[in-house]
Amino acid sequence: MTSTRITATAAALLLAATLSACAGQQVGVGSPPTLDGPGTPGCGLPRPTPSAIETAGATMWPTSVTLDEALGRIMQAGEGRFGKQFAGTEVVPEKGYAIVYRVPSAEFDEFVTQQAGDECIYLRDAAFDQATLRALADRVIDDAAHWRKQGITINMTGAAHDGSGITVGVAKADLERARAELPERYGTQIPIIIEEQAGITTW
Repeated sequence: MTSTRITATAAALLLAATLSACAGQQVGVGSPPTLDGPGTPGCGLPRPTPSAIETAGATMWPTSVTLDEALGRIMQAGEGRFGKQFAGTEVVPEKGYAIVYRVPSAEFDEFVTQQAGDECIYLRDAAFDQATLRALADRVIDDAAHWRKQGITINMTGAAHDGSGITVGVAKADLERARAELPERYGTQIPIIIEEQAGITTW
């Protein structure tokens, strides 16, 4: 899942993004995954078609308890033992499978396979681990005061759940300057995607 930090002015927009993620849609840098390639043994087993749930005008699909539990263990290990490999996860509940993004590692792949049991989890390559991306995203949001002095409003930063880079949300008027100036300060080794992220008025 995408790791995100926001300023106070973007809190409502984070809530909207969270609701979208619950509907099985992930927002982040990079292209949608293809499903050819490594997967756990459960990906070869017949899977029941999940039953959709209509709520608040949205269609949602529940995930299995065992898949949720497996992902929980994988994410916990990804923030500890496998911190240099783990990049993020994505659940595709309408299809009954999940994806784990990681910097290639035979040891981590074996761990994921063990935790998956009969559940289907695909393994996808990531350019960067989550900890590295979070560190850069945190650095950008911590520099918000600096950027305000430069006339650029930083409203949000996030680490892509697929390990491809970070996203930075700025006011519309600041897009072009941010796209030019942020790479000058933080370098270009890790992709920084600058997107429009409007602030909201606080009272």
